[in-house]
Amino acid sequence: MEATGVTMADFLELINPQTMTCTLLLNGEVVQTYKVERCDNCAMITKLDDFGYQRGQAGEKILWFCGGCR
Repeated sequence: MEATGVTMADFLELINPQTMTCTLLLNGEVVQTYKVERCDNCAMITKLDDFGYQRGQAGEKILWFCGGCR
């Protein structure tokens, strides 16, 4: 990222816990909006991915684990 003149300090993530969405900003402009979820193991809020779901006998989604807890 340094080669393009963009540093990590130029990025900002705004997480809305009511809607469980995150807005990624680059120098104040919206780059991306995505869903987030709270890990059922460590309680950290991270980007949602379907691989983290633990499913019950009937296939229903019962728990979600972040990448670090999987």
